[in-house]
Amino acid sequence: MEVEKDKEVSVDDILQILGPFGKFNMLNHIMILFPVLLAGMYSSVYNFEAMDLKYRCSVPECEEPSAVNFSIPHGLDGSPSRCRRFAPFYNNTLNDTCSPNYYDTSTEVPCDSYIYFEEHSIVKEFDLGCQDWKRSLVGTVHNAGFFISIPLSGLLSDRCGRRLAVVFASVACGVFGVLRAFSLNYPMFIVLEFLEPALGGGVYTACFVLAMELVGPKGRVFISLLFNTMFILGGVSVTTLSWWLQSWRYLLLVIYIPALPVFFYLWSLTESFRWLFSKGQFEEGINVLKKCEKFNKVTVPKDHYDQVEKQAMKKRDAMNYEISVTNQSALKQIFSSALIWKRLFICSFLWSSSTLVYYGLSINAIELSGNRYLNYIVVLLIEAPANVCKYICLDRFGRKKVIASAFVLTGIVLITYGFVPSGNWSEAFYLSGKFFITLAYNSLYIFAAEVFPTNYRTTLLAMCSTIGRIGSVLAPQTPLLTKYFEYLPTLVFGIMAALSGLCVLTLPETNNLELPDSLKDAEAQDKGYVPNINKVTDSKTTL
Repeated sequence: MEVEKDKEVSVDDILQILGPFGKFNMLNHIMILFPVLLAGMYSSVYNFEAMDLKYRCSVPECEEPSAVNFSIPHGLDGSPSRCRRFAPFYNNTLNDTCSPNYYDTSTEVPCDSYIYFEEHSIVKEFDLGCQDWKRSLVGTVHNAGFFISIPLSGLLSDRCGRRLAVVFASVACGVFGVLRAFSLNYPMFIVLEFLEPALGGGVYTACFVLAMELVGPKGRVFISLLFNTMFILGGVSVTTLSWWLQSWRYLLLVIYIPALPVFFYLWSLTESFRWLFSKGQFEEGINVLKKCEKFNKVTVPKDHYDQVEKQAMKKRDAMNYEISVTNQSALKQIFSSALIWKRLFICSFLWSSSTLVYYGLSINAIELSGNRYLNYIVVLLIEAPANVCKYICLDRFGRKKVIASAFVLTGIVLITYGFVPSGNWSEAFYLSGKFFITLAYNSLYIFAAEVFPTNYRTTLLAMCSTIGRIGSVLAPQTPLLTKYFEYLPTLVFGIMAALSGLCVLTLPETNNLELPDSLKDAEAQDKGYVPNINKVTDSKTTL
């Protein structure tokens, strides 16, 4: 009884009184979800900026339509070559350059120019015919920008506030996206393609952290589901807009200009009270909670705020004491633990594998037969049931079983894909691969957070996410593998996913275990439990 009586009120207790989804939180989350929708667009737009077009080799000396039959070699499907043409006979005396006898059908030479039948991507604008490496470089450069934005966003969010991080990242995306729409040449375009995600790529993470810190534990699962849904809608929206506008410049203007007004969030969006507490700004943090109380028209006992302030002060003092006693920063403590190194290596590999397969399947979907836009939309929409499945299965069957099974099933499906005849079954296997990798990838966010100690969790997750971007950087290059073997990309994806499934088995099960607060707690996870040291201490004190 004494333990219950002496129990302190936490911030989550106050949030329960305020209501996890009262008017105040709903208003703020609507504002936060808008940049998330835009982030979903920005993560997919490079696929349509640099989309391959229909074109053929140009024969300047004779552009009569009938000349294509004898001046350009044809493929097995009967279409004229995109990159090769027949050379004129050496010392040709014929004046009729449109005569079949003018061309040496035994000698092929590279094309000097091209005739484009479409114009909705940079391929025509910057004359990138038969330079597929320049097209794929757009996606690689875009994803490489995240190596800068992820740590930058984390640093800005922790030091200057969640709200400022959201505003900075969103506006940076808007500015560099709009500038990119006015690119004069390919080098200018590629530089701006890198700068946009390098400075604004952390918008999703910044929004996610702020949203999670504004609600209690019971609201976090739903918030995560909302974020996933909005991100999918963003991808579907940019695909639909690209299909409708048929102009990469107009597309960029339409999706990036709305990011600029997010600048006014500096005065309208609520700052995280948890961040304010962590910085010792207790009065400002309490004012945020009181503002929510007033807006939602509920009453919170005054002593609740006093207890929350005392708890926040204790946490700050405890953190400072740990650093002074160990005489080590959190970063130094990380590199002294073999356990942390092991988990960091495994989680980084899982992250890299996940991003390679996840983004690779999306990018390669455009290259599938049929309508390229519909293919991409369907591959995106299959993520919705995967996200729902994640929330149903993770708590019921455990993290390891679900994630390992999802990886292994991804591997089996994608390796088998190459042996399935083209048609409905082939498409079903491809979509199944995207379903299972989405289930594994999105579950990995939760699992990785649960295997790292509290004091190191943010830093280690940022490292995993940053290293994991290696996969997303390589993903845009995978369509080039089809030149060697049509199903080589999906074969590579399948092997990586299968290996990841085996690696998951080396991590501890974290389902129904308390989050580890220290290295000792993390070690206890391997034994199937995490002792709640705080509760034991409280009980002894009471006795």
